[in-house]
Amino acid sequence: MLRRIFRWLDMTASHKQSHPASLGSQSEGGRPYICVVGPAGTAVINPETWKLTRTAPGVPGLLDNHYRDQFGRLWSDSTATPLGTMLAGVFVSDSKTFRNENTISLGQNVLETIGLTPDGKFAVVPVPTANELQVFDTKSYQRVATIGVGVAPWDMMVSADGKYLCEPDRDSDRLTIVDPKTWKVVGKVSTGEGSAPFMVTISPNSKFASVQCAGFHGGTYSGAIGPPAVPTGKGYVNMYVDLASRSVIKSLPLDFFAVWDEFTPDGKYDFIFGAGAAKTVVVDTETYEVTETIPLQSIPGYVTPDPNGKYVYASVQAGLQVIDTSSLQVVRTVPTGGVMGTPLVLK
Repeated sequence: MLRRIFRWLDMTASHKQSHPASLGSQSEGGRPYICVVGPAGTAVINPETWKLTRTAPGVPGLLDNHYRDQFGRLWSDSTATPLGTMLAGVFVSDSKTFRNENTISLGQNVLETIGLTPDGKFAVVPVPTANELQVFDTKSYQRVATIGVGVAPWDMMVSADGKYLCEPDRDSDRLTIVDPKTWKVVGKVSTGEGSAPFMVTISPNSKFASVQCAGFHGGTYSGAIGPPAVPTGKGYVNMYVDLASRSVIKSLPLDFFAVWDEFTPDGKYDFIFGAGAAKTVVVDTETYEVTETIPLQSIPGYVTPDPNGKYVYASVQAGLQVIDTSSLQVVRTVPTGGVMGTPLVLK
């Protein structure tokens, strides 16, 4: 996640799916474990003792989410480097050993957050350098669909009910809605001129989407050259979009650059986090207003809710910060031996 932040910061200096039913497999004696997975390594934590029990290899590329395919595997990505020294790649890793099982080369492109359908049968890769989504069968690794979208698609997610695929088009100022059964565009929701939507998360009840808006158009970023990044004057905003009516419910101004968010499993709270802010902002989804701001020890690499709903985990430089969802306070920090990445709860 930090590399996603840095990629965006590099871009602006020229002026980041649905939940599979099972999370299983790095357990001992049937007990759940928490793994903080990064490119440099994986820290394995026992939540019964809140101790680091061991370290393991990391995953190649950038693991930008905590979802897995029908075989329990992790999908990560890497953007092409300038001058063609390294091509873009999608990496499929075993969640038991964290070893790479397959690599899909996507040429001299920029890739962004990979998402999965609820059954884990398909992976969707946003390719902003081509203004399209590429859909892969997770069993055969073959591309089964290519969806033309707006300018600079930066993220995507499929709703838990499998009805909506939402994808923000940063330079087109809209949220594109795709039918995951046909892979056809079925709707476009304007987020307002200059809003620059670029990240999206769909609520657990599949009724609305939370969209992070950057307030920048264009930019130069790793692997591709675009027009200079230009601030639109709209600032940083988190926007909530009703998926049935395809209309904006709420536009919530923020005082920091938000790059992602995660809902608690019951959908009660939305945790927003991002670059330049050592905190997470908690939004009450009944009112769409900020109910709490939780200080963190440093900028979080990723924030992941525990499936049991009791905790939310924030990966920071000092380790794994554990947030209690009842008090909305950090209740402990578990050292991870320098590993920073995406927390996964494995059973």
